[in-house]
Amino acid sequence: MANKKRVQRRKKKKRKSPIRFLFILLTELVVLLGILLYLYIYHPDNPISTALHEMIDPIPEVVLDAGHGGYDSGSEFNGVLEKDVTLALTKDIGAALEAKGIPVCYTRESDDVAWPADNIKDLDARVQIANTSGAKLFVSIHTNASETKTGSGFEIWGDYNDKTILNFAKHIQTSVNTLGYTMDRGLKDVAISPLQVLYKNKLPSVLLEAGFLESERDRAYLLQDGRRKAFANKIAEGIYKTLQDEKKKHS
Repeated sequence: MANKKRVQRRKKKKRKSPIRFLFILLTELVVLLGILLYLYIYHPDNPISTALHEMIDPIPEVVLDAGHGGYDSGSEFNGVLEKDVTLALTKDIGAALEAKGIPVCYTRESDDVAWPADNIKDLDARVQIANTSGAKLFVSIHTNASETKTGSGFEIWGDYNDKTILNFAKHIQTSVNTLGYTMDRGLKDVAISPLQVLYKNKLPSVLLEAGFLESERDRAYLLQDGRRKAFANKIAEGIYKTLQDEKKKHS
C-alpha cells in the first residue's frame, strides 16, 4: 500500500509540472512585454523601440498627396469638386499599393486639412510630410481644367533631368495607357511651370493630372467606383515597378 501511495504522489507531481511550467512562461512573457512597452513609450530612440515601431507602424515607401482639400476646392465642374475626386482616387491608389505589401502615408485622408488656409503654407505642409516620412517616392494627384472647357486626357509632371523621376513617370504613363482610359497628353517638365510641391520635395516626385472634370469621358471614369479603382490599380502598378527598379539599383 505504501508503495502505491508513493507512485500516486509522483503521478500527481508530474501532472502539476506542465501547469507550473506554463505559469512561469506566461509570467516571463508578461514581464518581457512590460519591458518592451516601457522602452517603446519612454525610450523611443532605443534600437529595440525603433524595431518595434517599424513592426507596428512601418515606414511608408510612398507618400500619396490628394490635391487641394478643406478650404481649397480646386477646379469644379457642374458641382463636382476636384478635392473630392483626388481624395477618392488617392485612397484607391493607396489601397492598391497596400494590397501589394507597400506601406503608404497620405498628406490628407479626409476633407479636414491640418494646415492654415493659405496656399503657400498648404503646399509647404505637404512637402514637409514627404520630406520627414522616410519614404522613397511621392505622388501628387490632381485633376485638370482648361479655359475653353474642352480639355481631356492625363499628363504627368516632374523634373525629367532626374533619371529616377523620368523612369517613375514613364512607368505610370505606360501602365495607365494599357487601360485605354483617356488621351495621353504626355510628360510635362517642371521647367515649363515650376510646381512647389515638386521642386521643394527631397523625394523623387511626380504630379499626375488624372483627367479633366469638364470631359464627360474623363469625369465618368473618375466618378464611377469600378472604373476609378481600375485606374488607381494602373497607377499603383507604375509606382510598384519604380520601387522594384530602385531596389534592384541599390541591391
